[in-house]
Amino acid sequence: MLVQARPITIDEFEQMAEFSNGRYELIDGRPVEKSMPGDEHSRIADDLLFAIRDFDRNWKLGRAWREVTVRVRSDERNGREPDLSYVVASRVPPKSKGSLDVVPDLVVEVWSPSDVAGQVNLKSTREKMLYWPDNGVKITWCINPAAQEVEILYAGQKTPAKVLSLMDTLEGEDVIPGFKLEVARLFTTE
Repeated sequence: MLVQARPITIDEFEQMAEFSNGRYELIDGRPVEKSMPGDEHSRIADDLLFAIRDFDRNWKLGRAWREVTVRVRSDERNGREPDLSYVVASRVPPKSKGSLDVVPDLVVEVWSPSDVAGQVNLKSTREKMLYWPDNGVKITWCINPAAQEVEILYAGQKTPAKVLSLMDTLEGEDVIPGFKLEVARLFTTE
């Protein structure tokens, strides 16, 4: 983590060349270097993106982004980057060179091994996951490869409404109507 003299805004963050390489997020006004995702983490996020893309090939229902900085207008001290963001078609913002300037309808976070290593990391990971429902994201899917589970949180909730296991099906609900994916497919090694 780099030490900043004072907290900065997302506008300031986006203007700083040293943070333009995509390896940093802005958390509570401080640039924080992200850990690099491993193979399992990337495969899960990619497979989910491809499944959504295959389901809605022409992006008529909405648009998905992989690892894009999200700007929450009510929170100028954060520019966080979920593993996957999805916005319904009627809310897709114009293309920009900066952060995604709309609160996603769906956010996906894939837990890394370091996220569950010890109580301090687990607490930090929980806070990261809760950021999304606390800031208006309708559905947050928290994918835990170690437990082979998907926790589902809804806007305004502090605890998962559902925990899906290998025998369950992940559904897009009213955000991606008709989308279904067996949870087990997220954890296959093929």
